[in-house]
Amino acid sequence: MQTFAELLTSYMERTGIGDAELARRIPVSRPTLIRWKEGVTTRPRYREDVLRCAELLRLTPSETDEFLQAAGFSPETAPAQVDPRPADDAVEETAPAPVLVESEAVVSPSPPRRRRRAIVAVAVLVLVAAVIAAAALAMALRDTTDYPAALDGESLIVIAPFVNYTGGQQGYNVLGRLKHEIDSEVSAAGLSAVRAVEWPEQIASETIAEAAGRRSDAVIVIWGEYDSGRVMARFTMPRVQSTQLDRQVVDIASSPSELPATINADLTEQVRYVALLTLGQLYLEQGEHDLAKTVLIHASDSNPTDPAALANLRYLLGRSYLGGRLADFDEAVWLFTQVLAVRPRSVEALNSRALAYLERARAGDVNRAIDDLAQAATIDPTHAATFVNLAAAHVERGTDADLDRAVAELTEALEIQPGYASAYVNRAGAYVARGAPGDLDRAFEDAEAALDGDPDLAPAHIARGNAHLARRGEGDLASALEDYSRAIELDPNSATAHFNRGLVYSELENWYASLSDLRWAQALSPNNVAFNRVLCWQLAVSGSPGEALPVCERAVAHDHTSQSREARGVAYALTGRTGEAVEDLVAFLEWIGASPNDSCRDLYWQSREGWIDELRSGNDPFDPATLRELRVRPVSPGAAPC
Repeated sequence: MQTFAELLTSYMERTGIGDAELARRIPVSRPTLIRWKEGVTTRPRYREDVLRCAELLRLTPSETDEFLQAAGFSPETAPAQVDPRPADDAVEETAPAPVLVESEAVVSPSPPRRRRRAIVAVAVLVLVAAVIAAAALAMALRDTTDYPAALDGESLIVIAPFVNYTGGQQGYNVLGRLKHEIDSEVSAAGLSAVRAVEWPEQIASETIAEAAGRRSDAVIVIWGEYDSGRVMARFTMPRVQSTQLDRQVVDIASSPSELPATINADLTEQVRYVALLTLGQLYLEQGEHDLAKTVLIHASDSNPTDPAALANLRYLLGRSYLGGRLADFDEAVWLFTQVLAVRPRSVEALNSRALAYLERARAGDVNRAIDDLAQAATIDPTHAATFVNLAAAHVERGTDADLDRAVAELTEALEIQPGYASAYVNRAGAYVARGAPGDLDRAFEDAEAALDGDPDLAPAHIARGNAHLARRGEGDLASALEDYSRAIELDPNSATAHFNRGLVYSELENWYASLSDLRWAQALSPNNVAFNRVLCWQLAVSGSPGEALPVCERAVAHDHTSQSREARGVAYALTGRTGEAVEDLVAFLEWIGASPNDSCRDLYWQSREGWIDELRSGNDPFDPATLRELRVRPVSPGAAPC
């Protein structure tokens, strides 16, 4: 009989499926699958893994049975019953099967009393069996295992016993050492609301890890395996769903499951590395990007030599550079590119690099993001978040064809994952941006669908507020204000909600409330070009041009176009720096002159050219009435003239 390793290798060659693909679809880790193929692990731990493998390899029933037996499990097909009687006593094929009672085989008709006694005996046996089965079921349902759970306001880190593939009794107490080091790092960081706990069972797959995370309400589940040469720690982040990107909601994973943290058997030196990765991911989950950078840079001092481990560290660092005051989108793009050099088919890394491109917003970056996301969708057409992100990129590019594509992609995401809140929220935004007949009604329907699923979903309130703002009917401004305020109650760190509410307050000529919200938005996302440009403009026209200038400088520094120079030009003019004001306004006119959008030129050219002429003549073009009219105004997504 062939071994399990021999059969697996043979069937994989016949089917043409690769190691990574089969491992992902079972799911098990790729190193685990390779150990099966090489016979290092003589048999899988779980029968279900063998059956799933057989299904993916399209084995026949007889091949499946042989596969199971080679793995040490019972076959699916029950063996044929053997008649215990001698051949000459066998009854005809159509005769009823004999009933075994006590120790006698009844092969001839019995007297009626004896037959009744046999029936009673069978009934008693069935009753006893039922009682035993019920007792077993009751014991199974009364699971006394003590599963830890997060307390209110607590961030729980679950650490499961690592699967031991050493083939002997050798053990490294991975769980105990990791917990001790994580406790030390958490204590040193002063995180009183964070607790690390031991999970009572081993975790052998991402699916099981996700279930454990949901059961315990953990922010991180750490699990993995080890053999005589190395330890592989894996991280699952059950709570991570989405990250907001200005007007879009972009979904990214926490750490690709195919990029584990691999460390050498000498855990004494390297266990702190895994603890630092854990702390870094915890900070990322809490939105503390700058703290995550600090911790993960310390982790990089260990200089992991395993390519997958290094890729995992770079992936997390890339995520940390996407936010915070020290955000650096160039660095994020470089880090995700290094990850893709190791794992070119990583859907998570492609999504994350696309997000970095969209945030960087350099010329050509939207197209680069679309290329990455299209590739990710080809690799895994069942990954709904990719279609949400692809739609967000198409909305960002904003042509009529792009907006049609965005609606179609978000509809595809909802077909893959019905009830997907991010898809509803983004499709509402796409409808508002497209503005075709009936689109506003559809936008309201999608926002309501997201809120039906979760009334406390802040981005859904933002989406509904945007729809009110686009409709501009009686009471819509008040309704938009209410939705944005509710979003801020639910998520005080939502820069977009503060920004949009600031625009509504400006429309209502409430300067104080407008500036307060715009300052909040800029503080929450300090490198966002639009937030800095609008705050610069509003401060300048509301009577604080000196305070505006540092904000204007930040906007220009992060803007790869000359659009922000218009706002700085106004601030320069209002502070008496006429020459610099003219220079900035001329640069702005050159930029809109090169724009393919005629509406941008039509709206701005004549008035800005008039400002330049007035300033060159030594006059002040900005009287109080003009400044009042120049206050920032809300513009529907997709309706911006430039």
